[in-house]
Amino acid sequence: MRAKRLAAIVAGNLHRSRNHFLLASVGVVVGIATFAFFISLGLGVRKVVLGKIFPLDKLEVVPKSMNMNLGPLRVGMGKDAITDEVVADLQALPGVEIVYPKMKLTVPAVAVGGEALLGSDMRTELVADGIDPRLVTEDLDGDWTFEDHDDPTRPENQEPPKPCDTDEECGEDMWCGEPTGTMLDPSEAQGYSKRKKKKKKPKKGEPEPEPEPEVQTICRHYIPIVVSNHIVELYNGTLRRAHNFPQLNPDAVRGLTFDLVVGASMIRASRKDLALKEKGILVGFSDKAIPLGLTMPLGYTQRFNVAFGNEDDAKRFHSVILKIPVKDDVARVAKGVEDMDLKVTDSGAEQAAVLIAVFMLVFGVVSAVIVGIAAVNIMHVFFMLVYERQREIGIMRAVGASKGDVSRIILGEAVALGIIAGTAGICLAVGAAFGVDALSASYVPDFPYKPDTYFLFPGWLAAAALGFSISFCVLGAYLPARRAAAMEPARALSQ
Repeated sequence: MRAKRLAAIVAGNLHRSRNHFLLASVGVVVGIATFAFFISLGLGVRKVVLGKIFPLDKLEVVPKSMNMNLGPLRVGMGKDAITDEVVADLQALPGVEIVYPKMKLTVPAVAVGGEALLGSDMRTELVADGIDPRLVTEDLDGDWTFEDHDDPTRPENQEPPKPCDTDEECGEDMWCGEPTGTMLDPSEAQGYSKRKKKKKKPKKGEPEPEPEPEVQTICRHYIPIVVSNHIVELYNGTLRRAHNFPQLNPDAVRGLTFDLVVGASMIRASRKDLALKEKGILVGFSDKAIPLGLTMPLGYTQRFNVAFGNEDDAKRFHSVILKIPVKDDVARVAKGVEDMDLKVTDSGAEQAAVLIAVFMLVFGVVSAVIVGIAAVNIMHVFFMLVYERQREIGIMRAVGASKGDVSRIILGEAVALGIIAGTAGICLAVGAAFGVDALSASYVPDFPYKPDTYFLFPGWLAAAALGFSISFCVLGAYLPARRAAAMEPARALSQ
């Protein structure tokens, strides 16, 4: 039987028995909708969790150390930093593409700013770290750069700086301040006091001391700062409500400037005798930034730690990020890290991946059970239709239709039913997903990493759902098709 003729017969039979097929397909539609809905939900959640919260293509490596608890205190034993030599060894591990060092700011510091947004300045103890600028390049808009402007090896820093008296003389991208590395009194650096120090009167017979030369202020670059999305979500979700502050639009606050005073502290015992005054500018948001604090280019952190410590502090990294482009290499790289007496931080990615996989498996099984029950119902419907069409089948056999032709007609109807029911189930799942997203956008408060949609509908999911639907419909029609094909024409005509 030609395909065109077969399609015409199948279409006619579907139309003629549409009520039977409609009832039989309800279970398939529900099962396929359940399958597509929950699998797409699992894929969407996995994209957020493993793509943003726990990225699997990057591993953070920290020194392996042992802690000892002494009452309320915990004493670290062993190394607490990674040296340049270890960084080179990590770079040599098979499967590692790039190594990004990270360094914590080990000097007390204070951040002051926010008057333009909040009506008055906020002052806070600063937690900060420095990272390789390449790590966050892809997270920033093209209008903003995250680089070490004060790197002494940069060609532009070989030229004499531009002297200034006010910020306006330096333009929008720079500010007017003391040359890089100029130490100030902490109170003066924070703006508490601008009075000059009183000169001590010389003792009788001693010469007058020479006046201290005034420092010429110059135009300087702001320190580019990125912060984690955690901070934005924390502020918009909790902090602003507690203090009746306005909600922040992350896209609009880029370019916000604030003061950084390195060496100052609100904790008296931590204050340094001298301080460095800097200014930062918020250039973007990145999940690779420190969760609660500010992240700056690595060079700044190195120079600040050296200024209040020693030269070796520029080579003491507190962690490194390993970029692993092939996810299958992650386990091998992690084993190599352990062999180097280091450890991979437990980000929770593995546990999250397992939970999501179990979630998708459970609802996949539930969907299979629903569609399986529907297949049994479809089998009963086809048995009933074969019984009703006995005389029709007998006539077809008598005029030359083969057993294969009869079987193909029944199975063709099953395939068509599977396509129709599967398409309806996918449309139902997509509609339900849109409904859930709309309800979430309207009634669910913002929370960290809240996505625009919780669902992901790739092309292969639609193909799998259709294949799933067709397979179970054909399975349900297989035995009725065999019975119809096995009918003897004479016996069928006598019924």
